[in-house]
Amino acid sequence: MRASVELDELKAYKTEAESFATLVMSDESKALRGIFFATTEMKKEWRNDDAPAISKTAVLGGGLMGAGIAHVSAVKAKVPVRIKDVAEQGISNAMSYTYKILDKRLKRRIMSKADVQLTMNRITGTTDYSGFKHIDLVIEAVFEDLALKQGMVADVEQQCQANTIFASNTSSLPISQIAAQAARPENVIGLHYFSPVEKMPLVEIIPHEGTSEETIARVVNFARKQGKTPIVVKDMAGFYVNRILAPYLNEAANLMLAGEPIEKIDAALVEFGFPVGPLALLDEVGIDIGSKIAPILEKELGERFKGPDAFMRMIDSKRLGRKSGRGFYEYDKKGKKVDESVYELLGVTPAPRLNKSEIAKRCVSQMLNEAVRCLDDGIIASPRDGDIGAIFGIGFPPFLGGPFSYMDKLGASKISSDMSTLANSDAIFTPCETLVTMAGSGATFYNATHVEAVAPEIKCEQSQNVDDDEALEEAETKTQDN
Repeated sequence: MRASVELDELKAYKTEAESFATLVMSDESKALRGIFFATTEMKKEWRNDDAPAISKTAVLGGGLMGAGIAHVSAVKAKVPVRIKDVAEQGISNAMSYTYKILDKRLKRRIMSKADVQLTMNRITGTTDYSGFKHIDLVIEAVFEDLALKQGMVADVEQQCQANTIFASNTSSLPISQIAAQAARPENVIGLHYFSPVEKMPLVEIIPHEGTSEETIARVVNFARKQGKTPIVVKDMAGFYVNRILAPYLNEAANLMLAGEPIEKIDAALVEFGFPVGPLALLDEVGIDIGSKIAPILEKELGERFKGPDAFMRMIDSKRLGRKSGRGFYEYDKKGKKVDESVYELLGVTPAPRLNKSEIAKRCVSQMLNEAVRCLDDGIIASPRDGDIGAIFGIGFPPFLGGPFSYMDKLGASKISSDMSTLANSDAIFTPCETLVTMAGSGATFYNATHVEAVAPEIKCEQSQNVDDDEALEEAETKTQDN
């Protein structure tokens, strides 16, 4: 822009052309183009135009997640939504959630009053199962309690149609356990959203061994109608996104307990490229929620998922994060600031010893190591799914292309070497076997020398008849939303 004002026309055009050429050939451009083509390619998978469409939905639970799921179903997918909660207040809160979002659009003249009213009319509520008889898809969004979720499966099978799908928004419990007592296990599936639902573009779809292919296809189609990018993942504790997120958050917490200041840890990961730091993210998710997920992951996957015991002190003192007004940070109408009293509560004396680059390396390496293990275990079907899942699910820096693209850029040899050095003082950093093997052979994730692990359950149904204009339009909408 400056050149167009200060230079003559030909020199200005030359400057623009050279600058554009530099940008378009950069690693960041390559990574971002890769994301675009990956998401476009994913639209071809599990596409089944013959599968019955989902035209009526219900949500069990009117909390934050339930409200968000109801919102994208009514606003994006434009289908009627029935919210069931144990209390009228829960239903009211869930409906208010959507109204507040729509009211902002009304004030900005994006929507008319009639459009707002029409959208709100799609959302109804109940404290029992009235109105559930002809529901196509029921999504449960309650807390992580296996017995409660199994009871809901039984209720839905009794109250709904024989082909009604039961989808669980569980963040850690294996779907096979939720479906263990189901009369129609082929209709049970996992549908894991991320908070806030209306903003986060990813959804994990988790079939268990008994889930039918038609159920998978119907849920994938519906997730796309909700404006989501779905990835189909294998049914294991934590699935993909939470499984790679947990070690990353644990390492950030351990660094804080070792004396690194809260704001320094968060700043280090924001500078690395994440939209929010790990401790701020814990506050957003809720420290109590994290404490419920950690034991499930530890039981199923081992000691490396054990959360810091010190967090129980925060829960006991009602420091649950943003929802309680304080966690690692204090929250008020002006914003947030670090709550210095948390150090005393946890018995920590701030004593910085690492620079920001070292902090970021320690946290991110845990995530990278676990991502490779997920590929080996068949949790994700390919490095591409792993990259999209991390970017759209937890905000892994998109300009780095995702965990697997980032590892390819750095090289398995460097990743493995850096982790081996860290492992000299803490065995949890020991690189997984695949990374060590790839370091020795020079293999990368995005070429034929590395054999991708593909779960038996994840068989992508390809359809080449995809409307390119539709794909571009959806990508533009997603870009505007982001």
